[in-house]
Amino acid sequence: MTTKRMSRIAMLAALCVASRQAFASLPNIQPITAIFLICAVFLNLTDSILIMAVTMLVSSFLLGFGPWVLWQIVSFAIVLVIWLGLYKLIQVLPLAKVHQLIIQSIVAALMGIVYGVVIDSIGALLYSMPWWSYVMAGLSFNLAHALSTLIFYPLLEPIFRRLLFHEKVPH
Repeated sequence: MTTKRMSRIAMLAALCVASRQAFASLPNIQPITAIFLICAVFLNLTDSILIMAVTMLVSSFLLGFGPWVLWQIVSFAIVLVIWLGLYKLIQVLPLAKVHQLIIQSIVAALMGIVYGVVIDSIGALLYSMPWWSYVMAGLSFNLAHALSTLIFYPLLEPIFRRLLFHEKVPH
């Protein structure tokens, strides 16, 4: 791994940790999901997962560390893989750029819900709880996560596109 690549991963993870800390008082309202999704598109899946894993590990020292951190990393990795598949499908659609961004934002918001369902499913399995009750108990948090991602994605995507697109690395 080159120094440039490690520096990019560290700087983006630091940005995510700082933004996660800044929004910590608002449950599930944070720009990090949008940043992870954008990094998956403009960098690659591996770098996006590394940025996400470093973010979750470092921010957990500030917000609370426990076994759930591993499940957050696993859940976000699953979401990033699904996102890239859906993103490639969206790119095939013959739409204007603004319509592409709208659809991307809606799908990004859905990824917030997917993340919630995946991590809630893991929690239900670990704690031997009925799946539906665990998912329903987290519904308001998952909807807040989806809404915040819907808001942050279209705000951050143009900025990150300009910053990262010229350095696009192979998938």
